[in-house]
Amino acid sequence: MNPFFVQSTGTVVEVWSGYRIQFEGMERQLWQKELKSDLQQALSRLTIPPGVPLAGFYDTTDPGGGDPENSLFTNSLESMPRGVSMLRFERGTSCPPKPPVPIELVGGHLHYYRYEVGGFWTRWQPDQTIASWDRIPRRLPDDGSARPVWFALREAIASGLVSTAERPLAPHMAFGIRLTVHATNRGPRDAIRYSEKVVDGTIAAFHDDRCSDDLVATLARKLPSVTEKNLRLALDHSASPIFSTPAIRTNGHYVQISPDDERCIVGEVNITKDSKGQWPELSGALFTVRPTVAC
Repeated sequence: MNPFFVQSTGTVVEVWSGYRIQFEGMERQLWQKELKSDLQQALSRLTIPPGVPLAGFYDTTDPGGGDPENSLFTNSLESMPRGVSMLRFERGTSCPPKPPVPIELVGGHLHYYRYEVGGFWTRWQPDQTIASWDRIPRRLPDDGSARPVWFALREAIASGLVSTAERPLAPHMAFGIRLTVHATNRGPRDAIRYSEKVVDGTIAAFHDDRCSDDLVATLARKLPSVTEKNLRLALDHSASPIFSTPAIRTNGHYVQISPDDERCIVGEVNITKDSKGQWPELSGALFTVRPTVAC
């Protein structure tokens, strides 16, 4: 009995796995390398026209669920096609389709991944908007982290450029995100390889991180071009936080942005080359979701 199975049909690639696919270098089983190689070959045969999304769907019997963006794209980054300007991600309702062959459940649960050219969300749809913004400039250069996006949105919130709900999102309540990155000639260009930074940075901006001397000092080392005054302003003005917990974790000089992204069960990231200024601009919304269909 094999621990995974990959199949490709037309514009769809499907994967069944007996263990959640892990980030490159963190795989606990050698066979995950083989899975990723098979996935890369299957995805490479897809034709994805410009402006057409690659839609990912993740489901699992594991009640712990998981962050669908990471599960579908970031954890398998080395398998993903390049140059895709739009992606969608979605998590199912804990009832993945039956695999066509028996799968060894190495971790005790079945994990299902589906990638479809031009696909849409199938289990959930937007309900009520809880935050929205339009063409917020991301002035800090991309440093490989979520910090430039986080700071851009916190600065925009402090300037009153972001509309937010008056009450925080209820604990354990799922939500969705829709993002447009208005790129410059310099980029970004690849939605799959930019998605984790923009999704995590966006969600983190709506967490309840409070200003303190220690936090300012630690963040200042990571954001050397930001003045202390502007950093304090961004931390002091969190509007009405949508998430009641902090997203920024520090340990000495170490800074980790860790938002509550496991509750983000649907999302879309679209890169369009239409910035009106010298920096990339960010538009988007956070919203509650309601089911479209039953399992």
